[in-house]
Amino acid sequence: MFRLLTGQQRKMVPSRPNRGHSLRRIHSSALTFLVSLTVAGLCPPALFASSLSDEVEVRLKTPLTSYATKTGTPFECVVLRSWVSNNLVVIPQGAIIHGHVGKVTSVGLGIVHERAKMDLVFDDFVTEDGRHFPLAATLASVDNAREQVKAGVVRGVLAANQPNELVFGMWSSPSLGMLSRTLVGLTGLSHQISSGLSLGPAGAAGMVVLRLAIFRFPEPEIQYAPGVDMRLTVNPALQQGVQEAPAIALSAPDGVSEWLRKEPFGIDRRDNRPVGDIVNLAFLGSRQQLEHAFTAAGWAPADPPTRKTKKQAYYAFNAMRAYANAPVSALFYKGMLPEIVFEKSLNTVTKRHHIRVWYAGVVDGHELWLGAATHDTGGTFNPHYFRFTHKIDPNVDDERDKIVTDLRFAGCADPEMRVDRPSAASNGLDRNSLTDGSATVLSLTDCQPNNAAPFLFTKPGNIVSRLVRRMILEARNHVERENPYYWTFEAVMHVKNHVVQSNNQAGKATN
Repeated sequence: MFRLLTGQQRKMVPSRPNRGHSLRRIHSSALTFLVSLTVAGLCPPALFASSLSDEVEVRLKTPLTSYATKTGTPFECVVLRSWVSNNLVVIPQGAIIHGHVGKVTSVGLGIVHERAKMDLVFDDFVTEDGRHFPLAATLASVDNAREQVKAGVVRGVLAANQPNELVFGMWSSPSLGMLSRTLVGLTGLSHQISSGLSLGPAGAAGMVVLRLAIFRFPEPEIQYAPGVDMRLTVNPALQQGVQEAPAIALSAPDGVSEWLRKEPFGIDRRDNRPVGDIVNLAFLGSRQQLEHAFTAAGWAPADPPTRKTKKQAYYAFNAMRAYANAPVSALFYKGMLPEIVFEKSLNTVTKRHHIRVWYAGVVDGHELWLGAATHDTGGTFNPHYFRFTHKIDPNVDDERDKIVTDLRFAGCADPEMRVDRPSAASNGLDRNSLTDGSATVLSLTDCQPNNAAPFLFTKPGNIVSRLVRRMILEARNHVERENPYYWTFEAVMHVKNHVVQSNNQAGKATN
């Protein structure tokens, strides 16, 4: 597998690009950045997924917030999938991890802090049979979170730095009048309307009220409910554990294996252009078992792509919030749209796990469903088609394993079975996806759907304090960021990081 991935990277990243090609890449990158900067929910460019050998997947059991949780507050997580090192299970599935909050920073009124922060410290874990071990791990990422993790610290969003704020204009030279208008929100379009129509103080106040009512303000505080998935980076040299042999990989039924190897696996657009998605999962069971398995695992069915749902997705995009049933684009397997689509997100519409599922009929006495799973890791602007789209993690094997983990942890599937497909590995790479080509087969079991009510947080402060916080954060953002100097600096840094990333990938491909 390693040689296949290296070959693809060598194809994707030329080791000695010509100057014209580099300039075109930089121009395209700059255009992409300038348009994408108007969207605050977007994520930094996704890199190839790091080796999962040093990461353990866990699920939070304790609610945490940046405004109510105090320093030193204990919390618990449960291990979703056994962590294996040197071919031995070190941290078993189901183990309970204990930790505490190292430091927490609340936004408050926004006078001192624009961004919430939370440092999570992981202390030890206890196995299901009561064995206790210290844990040498730090937080790597929060799954599908709008927040970023840097050096093990969760960094909240800049709530005022979002698309709606561009309606209120930019400044090129500061003035006392600009500063006073900024504090009350009479900038850009609001200022032009109020001054152009000579609305006076009462009319200007009405404009401010109208703006507050129409444009919803994202919550800047960090809020993580029980059920949030995280990844921890474990130090293999220091980590102690159970040191048990892992479960032996099972083989799928011969009839199913032979059928999967013969069937096509590519997914295409409506015009037959290939995409990075491939069929990488197969489910044995009824439609009811399939639906119950995914809902029990915390996944939700996707809404159909209508004008209403697309508008709802756009509003969620602007407001930096989740849309658990956001529609997906139309993709086809053998000319057919999927029968069911499941997805799982957290607190932003720009990141989600999702799988398209097609019914394949009865194979070797089993009802068979085929799934193509990918992970949306952020939003990006496509200058070729001039539209926003999701950025997809090319490592589709990682998403395949995520679904196996969730359904197995929910108790809705027997141990996974693998079907090797060498042809899918080579052709999968031609589709700009990184994969070993194998498909995972899950035999579904009867389980109950998860009908638990979602966890509801108490809002920070009161309506007056939240209004004051919004005015302060919007004023700070307008002064600090809504000007050509900030945009120029960010554009230069974006292009620089893009070039460094490309060079690093080229260096890896030649090694």
